[in-house]
Amino acid sequence: MGSTALFGAGMMANTAQAADGIKLGVGGFFRTAYMVTFDDDSEGEPGNERNTDGLFSDAEIHFDGSTVLDNGLEVGARVELEGEDNDGDQIDEAWIYFSGGFGELRMGSDDDALANACIVPPGGTGNFSAFSPNQWGANTNTSNSVCSGVDDRGDAQKFVYISPSFAGFQFTGSYTPNGGDERHGDGVGAHLGMPANADGESRHNVAAYLSYQFDGDGWGLTAGAGASFEGHVEQQAANPDRDEQEFYQAGLNLTFGNFSVGGVFEYYNDLLQQGDDDSIDTWVAGAGIAYSIDAWTVGAQY
Repeated sequence: MGSTALFGAGMMANTAQAADGIKLGVGGFFRTAYMVTFDDDSEGEPGNERNTDGLFSDAEIHFDGSTVLDNGLEVGARVELEGEDNDGDQIDEAWIYFSGGFGELRMGSDDDALANACIVPPGGTGNFSAFSPNQWGANTNTSNSVCSGVDDRGDAQKFVYISPSFAGFQFTGSYTPNGGDERHGDGVGAHLGMPANADGESRHNVAAYLSYQFDGDGWGLTAGAGASFEGHVEQQAANPDRDEQEFYQAGLNLTFGNFSVGGVFEYYNDLLQQGDDDSIDTWVAGAGIAYSIDAWTVGAQY
């Protein structure tokens, strides 16, 4: 039996050799924006005592590595280093992946399926948008996101599967064991035993998203719909009856030459708990339009 085991291990090692060397890459971005608001809110209103202009920046450095094994399987990793950090978490997302004819499987800290694949209307940028932009939120004291999953920390450790594209259709699915555990110190690094279930923390979360893309003669269509579900929530004394959250999202974008237009809707079921038996649902809807010419894009969102 010992010889058989050694032989089997040797065969596995041989088939897992890299056909090519490891390829390394460095990328990232630096985004900055200067913004001015027109606000006459008085005492007791959300905009009172807030500055009317500001300079905002966000930066990341991305490290990528990959290789293709003799059996055709691509294996790689990605680590995103924050250039602007505000919560002590210097690393943003970090995951490994396995890719082949079956699609791509990621393991590590990444967004769930809904947040990864969701459709967002045109007309905005990562810096300035009506829908959960990188630098500035359009709505004070409320959510303006149209692309959110249920995880307590968006980049909690999880499995993410992305299928190949079949006739324009593509499926993305994810499973998050612990919705609030992302970093080494959260109990998902080297540890004894499993991560603790903190009060109010979700676990066993699942998400799925199906998208469709079609490129016609001078026009195109991109559509998608999906959902994100909390599997279980650790109840707490101050809020013993919190219901598991369910988020649903759908979007549609159309392009006609240089013009693009689209709409989006996300429904948040049990977003907040108010009292023992009263949960609060909410929704966000919006639309966008854009026109591109050369390297310039002009757009509007509502």
